[in-house]
Amino acid sequence: MQFDRFILCDNTDTIILKTFHSTVSPVKRNYNAHHHTECELSVFMKGRGIYSVQGKEYEFNKGDVFLFGSNEEHCITIINEEINLLNIQFEPRILWENAENIELLKLFVARNKTFSNKFSNTDKTLSNYIFHIENELRYQKTGYKIQVKYALLSALIHIMRNYSCINSDATITGINSIEQLINAMRYIDANLNTKLTLKNIAKVACMTQTYFSSVFKKFNGITPWQYITIKRVEMAIGMLKTSHMTKLEIAQRCGFSSSSNFYKSFFNVTGKQPKDFCINTRKNNG
Repeated sequence: MQFDRFILCDNTDTIILKTFHSTVSPVKRNYNAHHHTECELSVFMKGRGIYSVQGKEYEFNKGDVFLFGSNEEHCITIINEEINLLNIQFEPRILWENAENIELLKLFVARNKTFSNKFSNTDKTLSNYIFHIENELRYQKTGYKIQVKYALLSALIHIMRNYSCINSDATITGINSIEQLINAMRYIDANLNTKLTLKNIAKVACMTQTYFSSVFKKFNGITPWQYITIKRVEMAIGMLKTSHMTKLEIAQRCGFSSSSNFYKSFFNVTGKQPKDFCINTRKNNG
């Protein structure tokens, strides 16, 4: 169950950060990895169990903080005590749209062998940054958008300074066409229901297809097609929860070329079937 959801949008009303609480009762679950375009920073308000992350298992307790990159598989597989998890999900763009912040990408692309997705539950400074983000979005006082980004960047800097988890000699170089990459991503977001091609997207970015694909993966952690697929599935989930259209109609409106491609992509992204998100239990045609 999710509740207390708050969002931060850019100047085009695109969601770039969101916070929400997840509550789940004690249970043992199958590993159903899910994917999203956002990076994730979260803290357990309460609960105890096991977090499975790409072959690793972490025991978690109240106060533990976790960090995940975009498209990094993770799933809570064992819950021994009811959990309340505060999630902060943010688009990588927050880290690279301003050149001075690009160094923070090291937390996702330049990890060393000692990197752990889990951080100490005694690190109150880190968890307080997360609480501050939620409070700023909840009350939206003057300057809250600036405060949200400040708290997020401060949390990531805190991790880099206090945990030996990145390669010290790694360098992250920027590009001269950040605005062009942003324009290309906005083009994708606005045209998910159409037949997108790498040629047309790269053209919007004023880059060759090969260079655009390389830059996109470098700064977002996923390929353009992974990004498109995840965004289309997210769009479909919204329709499944709120409309009475058939699954086939939803697949077509979200830009999927066939129902088989829709079902395959949906499971790969969510670990679930479209029916699990339907507005009610009726059986949709298609």
